Amino acid sequence: MKKTNKAVKDKKAYKKMFDAYMKDDEIRKDYENEWLLNEFARELQAEREKKNISQADLAKKTGMKQQEVSRIERGDQNAKVETLRKLADGVGKRLIVKLG
Repeated sequence: MKKTNKAVKDKKAYKKMFDAYMKDDEIRKDYENEWLLNEFARELQAEREKKNISQADLAKKTGMKQQEVSRIERGDQNAKVETLRKLADGVGKRLIVKLG
């Protein structure tokens, strides 16, 4: 029971801290950028694996290095829209950017 209470308290404290950080425009923008790139990376990897395309094969299709594909999938490298488009095309998908 005590562990559950601590977890609930920790979660509330984390949410309070997170909400406070998100009030800072620069931090919020950085967070949103990272979230978008990580979401793309997850979707890219899932689609690539679903179609049985290796990172090396995707790299060849897109004119990139396998290591670059790997870094993007891990979220370790920022990428330009053009690069994201190439990767999406490489797995047979379209990159869609929209305003919310």
